[in-house]
Amino acid sequence: MAQIRQNPVPTNEFFPKGGWDTHHHIFEPNSYPYSPSRHLTPPAATIEAFEDFRKKLGFTKSVLTHGLSYGDDCTSLKAFVGRLGKPRTSGVGVIDPYATSDEEILDMHAAGVCGLRVNLYAQGAMEDVELQKKTLRAYLDRIVALSLSWSLTMTTIRTEFWDILEPFVKQHLVPAGVPLITDHFALLKAPSMLSGQHRQNPTEQPGFQSIMRLIRHGHLFIMLSAPYRVSEQGPHYEDLEFLVRACVDANKHQVIWGSDWPHTPRMKVRTHEDAMKEAPFLDVDDVAWIRSLRKWLSDEEWDLIFVQNPARLFGASN
Repeated sequence: MAQIRQNPVPTNEFFPKGGWDTHHHIFEPNSYPYSPSRHLTPPAATIEAFEDFRKKLGFTKSVLTHGLSYGDDCTSLKAFVGRLGKPRTSGVGVIDPYATSDEEILDMHAAGVCGLRVNLYAQGAMEDVELQKKTLRAYLDRIVALSLSWSLTMTTIRTEFWDILEPFVKQHLVPAGVPLITDHFALLKAPSMLSGQHRQNPTEQPGFQSIMRLIRHGHLFIMLSAPYRVSEQGPHYEDLEFLVRACVDANKHQVIWGSDWPHTPRMKVRTHEDAMKEAPFLDVDDVAWIRSLRKWLSDEEWDLIFVQNPARLFGASN
């Protein structure tokens, strides 16, 4: 079984005012078995291991994101949030927007869930932008119908789809007042993962301008998370400075940070056979990555990204 990297960093080195990790996972398959239709089989990543990680980095609040390996059964999420403890930790859940009952969604809310992760895998929408719009609308309708002050998180591996999603977001999510979050830099790439003209001019890569417009106008939150999904230059990810600065300069009030602990592999469509095989966690130097971010951000931007912005998004239920 893969070892989960631990970094001996004094508490509060990075977060003397406290801070939020807005995207992490817990996997305890011995207690809560994975879905038989999962897209990935991670090793165990327990609450105890996460608590050690949290304390050593020094952030004080977190948002536990339901692992898609559990499908749309949020029994584990509700239990994990309870064990981590409200109000310090809240949850982002996953539902089947066509089958999950209102009672289950309200039970999730009572358990500390404050948002939903749009599961494109389950709807066969990974490569189909029209299905992505349909799925996003189905999730939105469930939140609106129950008058929940929740957010939606959606990330597409096809960044060019944002050119089509941009007007959809403005037409449907903005009037509904439901915040939309995209994690992992919206899977926009640093130069080390681009080729040709896009490597020389990364702002010309597909979807870049649409994403930045949505951020600029306050229609999209972007999460600085999982740099290893968008750059080959670990552990410091130097070539991500341009993307961090682009997001912050577009709208510093629409940027948040998540660890993506315990660092599952890059997103892709897997065969069922591959999905059933245990996939080890990536070996990530979280401290080196955070130090890079600290160099690129002012004190005000740091406080917004790690404290104020996530508190505005998730604080009402945390």
